[in-house]
Amino acid sequence: MIKDAFDLKFILDNLPKIIGALPVTISITLISLFFGWMLGLIFAFGKVSGPRWLREVLKLLTDILRGIPTVVLLYVVYFGLPQIVGSLTGASLDGWSKQTFVVIALALELGISSSEMFRSAYNSIRKEQIEAAWALGYTKIQRFLKVIVPQGLFVILPNLSSAVLSIIQATALVYTLGIYDILGKARQIDTNEAHVKTFEMYLAAALIYWALAGVVTVIFSQLEKRFGRGRKVVAA
Repeated sequence: MIKDAFDLKFILDNLPKIIGALPVTISITLISLFFGWMLGLIFAFGKVSGPRWLREVLKLLTDILRGIPTVVLLYVVYFGLPQIVGSLTGASLDGWSKQTFVVIALALELGISSSEMFRSAYNSIRKEQIEAAWALGYTKIQRFLKVIVPQGLFVILPNLSSAVLSIIQATALVYTLGIYDILGKARQIDTNEAHVKTFEMYLAAALIYWALAGVVTVIFSQLEKRFGRGRKVVAA
């Protein structure tokens, strides 16, 4: 196979086609973030305020999932979940879309990792404030959501930014399940060209991922400035 010289025009001609797959990447990212962070809050609450047995179970689950690569987890969920549900309940998941399994896998992974972030946020809160909330009659859940989360959010904003970038990068693996996200579309175009434009297509995909990362970085930088001003006001 003879490789052609670098073809910028080919990138410019096909970039709109790859960008056309952007909604798939964004939708998977946003839905995974929502459910992942909800799971993270639940897991963190269990690790902080749950009974001993629950803390041990969550610790074991954290250790297990941390050792599983994302692509392996995707396949375990995609191929294993239907078998498990079918064996336990007899129900069939054949009607579920591939994106659903991807979201489950990514949300589960994010939930475990973000639970440690939220737990660190809890540890950053002054004990006196938690005791004050307890004196006011707040329940455990109210203390967690009204005292711990708002104050701890600023502490973990950089980690949340990294989590968003990690999920965006993880979506690049969904092409292995036949989902045409950004990378999947780029590979499809490359395949149609007999793999003589591989570099151009990967470069085009890289540029789009880079642009997404830039947007995320700017958004979280603004959030850090905003929450930072709020903390200065409170301190004053």
